Amino acid sequence: MGQTLTTTQFYLYGRSHFTATGYQNHVRGYPQYVRQPDILQSCDLSEKVFLVTGANNGVGKEITQWLYNKGATVCMVCRSEERALEAQKEIMSKSSLQPAAEHRLPIVVADCAREGDVRSAWKTFETKSNRLDGLICNAGALLNARTLTPEGLETTFSAHLLFGSYLLGKLAMPMLESTPDSRLIMVSSGGMYNHNFPDWDTATSAPSKAAKYDGQLAYVYAKRGQVLLAERWGLEHPKVKTVTCHPGWTLTPGVEAAYGKSKSALEPLRSLWEGAEGICWLAVAPASQIKSGEFYLDRQPQTKHMAGLFGTEGWATKNSAQEVDAMIKGLELWSSESTRPKL
Repeated sequence: MGQTLTTTQFYLYGRSHFTATGYQNHVRGYPQYVRQPDILQSCDLSEKVFLVTGANNGVGKEITQWLYNKGATVCMVCRSEERALEAQKEIMSKSSLQPAAEHRLPIVVADCAREGDVRSAWKTFETKSNRLDGLICNAGALLNARTLTPEGLETTFSAHLLFGSYLLGKLAMPMLESTPDSRLIMVSSGGMYNHNFPDWDTATSAPSKAAKYDGQLAYVYAKRGQVLLAERWGLEHPKVKTVTCHPGWTLTPGVEAAYGKSKSALEPLRSLWEGAEGICWLAVAPASQIKSGEFYLDRQPQTKHMAGLFGTEGWATKNSAQEVDAMIKGLELWSSESTRPKL
């Protein structure tokens, strides 16, 4: 009963807030509608450096395009060199800033579901820059079948949380802390409303749980984990604005692949810009306007739970401090080959 109520309320809330219609309603509350200048139009990012994972496709590409258009240097972390080069060329060709500046769109080829790739990517980035104004952890996948990385780890959990957010964020934190007004932005999902973070074996789709694998739930667990991680790091690293965010229900290649015809249940889907706009705002808004540890949608912190009656928070999707401690301990242990238990 509790899970049914949670899922139903999530869907009904999403119909009002996560769709293109929800975006248009939220935009009416933005500052430009009360005759205040909007920072997305006025900012100059020519001295800023960002790192975006999954930058060659979907929302990640849209974010990269906007940052580049505003003059920023954007390191594109992409799994495929071929697709990265195609995206790089397209981004430069669409920019009003000419001539094209390839040096402002460096490419680092890495699979964020693999520890070695993430560590190598960070080492490469360190040779290119001594500052990082924003790390946007966007890479990930929603798979319908249990798929393992060459390291033997479940891909969804590894890409979204273990390596793509935790390990990369941990490696980047010293540079973020040394860069004034920096941000660490993890692109989560409203799907996290459906569940709390479960025990480690369930969250990671361990072999003992393989027969019960559910790709949607694996995604939900990782996304809830990102929200909990941002809360913890927001307290531990006050110099860095660390947040999670939701792009809403956005028409991306990933959504097409995961949902197919059933994506009609999410319509009207947002355009790529409608999904990316709030994330771009998080990347450049004054630090005083951003609260670490929060979960954002369209420039506003959102409730993190709606599992109770009539959309109240309830208890079903909450984790205790001890459970979060266990999650953090697991991430630390499993993010390094030297400490990771043998499978």
